[in-house]
Amino acid sequence: MTTPLIRSATKRQFLISLGLDPDDGRTSETYWMLKDEATRAYETQLQGRGDLLRPEYANQEPPFAAAHFTAEAFSSVVRSIYQTACPHARRYYDRGRVAQGDNWVISWMLYHVCRYRDGRNIRAARARDFHADDHLDENQGGEIWANAG
Repeated sequence: MTTPLIRSATKRQFLISLGLDPDDGRTSETYWMLKDEATRAYETQLQGRGDLLRPEYANQEPPFAAAHFTAEAFSSVVRSIYQTACPHARRYYDRGRVAQGDNWVISWMLYHVCRYRDGRNIRAARARDFHADDHLDENQGGEIWANAG
């Protein structure tokens, strides 16, 4: 297990916390593997699902931000990603276990996948450039995943 990061932690901070070198080209393969698993889960379990929104966002039009979903809906997808993870991804997900709350590694990635869909970074969402989103999220948010709800 590692210490949970805040959801707004940069990709660089995220990778370092997993013991990965952001400047090593092999790291991008691992990053894309984790992101692809979160993207598939988002597309099959959250995308366009107005029935999973918090009541205050019931009339919100897609795309939805991570904060629009109920805590249970988001947590359910986090658990699903873990349960269906490939062995290589599970190795990194196991580092995100916390005593209480969602797996912070999966939660961080799913949150960022939602950010790509909610219009905050269209250019990076369309690019498969490992560094296209390096500038995102600095000084945003602040809650730790284990305490988010």
